[in-house]
Amino acid sequence: MTKILTIDSEEAAVKRIVKILESNDYRAQSATTWTEAVDAIAHGQPDLVLLNLEMPVVCGDVLIEFIREEGFEMPVIVVSFPVEEAEAKALLEQGVYGIVEKPFEDKMLIEKIEHVFDIAELEKDIEADTPADAEETEQKVSEESTEEGEEAEAPSETSTPESTSDDEDESEPFLKQSRDLRSAPRTGLSQRKKTIMFTVIGIYILFAVFAAMYFFTDEVPAFVGRILSNW
Repeated sequence: MTKILTIDSEEAAVKRIVKILESNDYRAQSATTWTEAVDAIAHGQPDLVLLNLEMPVVCGDVLIEFIREEGFEMPVIVVSFPVEEAEAKALLEQGVYGIVEKPFEDKMLIEKIEHVFDIAELEKDIEADTPADAEETEQKVSEESTEEGEEAEAPSETSTPESTSDDEDESEPFLKQSRDLRSAPRTGLSQRKKTIMFTVIGIYILFAVFAAMYFFTDEVPAFVGRILSNW
């Protein structure tokens, strides 16, 4: 059964999406924190990820960066409130396969999931094709087009068979264009956000340590006093 992981900090949204997935014969997994999300991605092996960008502590686009840098190739669909055009373009460059804006209808979500699975399957088929297979496919298409042309028009004695090789050469780039999402260049913005993320986490840890020392010992006031007196 196909496994789909839903990552959203809102439990009500998670429950609704899980219900939609299970009613459509998908195996639903869920995560409400970034730590649960990382664990589910690494060990749950989902076939597709539904991701909300508005996650606490770690933003959704940082999780997308983690997925791609760790080599996971499962498709990612962003399920979030409307985003600006520039942000949507950046998400596609990171390897996102589609965006579903909240609020959404159940049918809209399922149609997007099925469409993304079709794209992912097509990419696998094209990756599996050897150059010989691609050439044979193009030759068959060329022969079918020629037969249709002969039926529609009278035979001509001034045909130009030399153009066949040029057509085959021009068709090669077209067969390689489906890998437009995962092969797109990554932007440097995600690295900066990752740095901010670890800085925020470090501040939280320091705050927790000082809070614990303040409540359970009397060392902090004396320590601060010594610092101020030596300043």
